[in-house]
Amino acid sequence: MKTIDLSKVKLQMVDRSEKEYDLSKELAEVIFQNTQSIPEHNFALELYKDPVVELTEENKKILEQYSQKYFKAFVQVAVTKLLNE
Repeated sequence: MKTIDLSKVKLQMVDRSEKEYDLSKELAEVIFQNTQSIPEHNFALELYKDPVVELTEENKKILEQYSQKYFKAFVQVAVTKLLNE
């Protein structure tokens, strides 16, 4: 199974430079504070402890859903790129 490291998300800045960003804890907090699903709650707890995520279909769906709803477009682009590599 493929894994991704959300502590090393490559954000592309307006000047086209890349900046590595640790998104794991911030994303875990967003999921934790907004979910009404026990599996998503558990995912948030695990993500907070370990930024390396197994890329199952369920995890991919969670990451897409929360990044699209709670983060700016340049972060959404980086997450989508990471999920589809």
